[in-house]
Amino acid sequence: MIISDLISLVITTAAQEGGGFNWSYVAQYTVNFIILFAVLAYYLKEPIRNFLIERRGIISNAIDEAEKVIAEAKKRYEEFSAKMNKIDEEIKTLREILKKEGEIERNEILRHTELASQKIREEARETIRLETAKAKQEIQSEAVSLAIGLAEGILKQNLGESDEGRFIDDFVKRVDEEKWRQSQH
Repeated sequence: MIISDLISLVITTAAQEGGGFNWSYVAQYTVNFIILFAVLAYYLKEPIRNFLIERRGIISNAIDEAEKVIAEAKKRYEEFSAKMNKIDEEIKTLREILKKEGEIERNEILRHTELASQKIREEARETIRLETAKAKQEIQSEAVSLAIGLAEGILKQNLGESDEGRFIDDFVKRVDEEKWRQSQH
């Protein structure tokens, strides 16, 4: 920008002088410019150099920090990727465990059901046995009662009154004893 200003100053000055180019005027300003530039360079050389060195250090530190952040991000990404892979494996393992536990529980329920069914069958058999025995005893009692009734009828027709009473009493006594023995079993 300074050079373009200097060139435009030279052209403007040359045009004002009547069309001729004034070398002494250009030389005078050029020398002044060079002296100003040299003084500024002399006094500003160290601060500019220090600024540039400091700026380079800041930029270098920023680059180093950025590389550390990138490295840390890559490391965390790899850790999370590994964890995600492990999570998939853990989910698969948990599914298998739950499936096995479900199978075990199912088998346990089936076993309990089978035991309950077997117990019900045994109770039904026992009930049938007891009811059969009870029915058998009732049938025997009924048969004995009918036999006694028939025997009484036959004896009444064939025997006399004195024999009849004695036989009936004796027979009834035996039948009653037999009934009593059967009811005890």
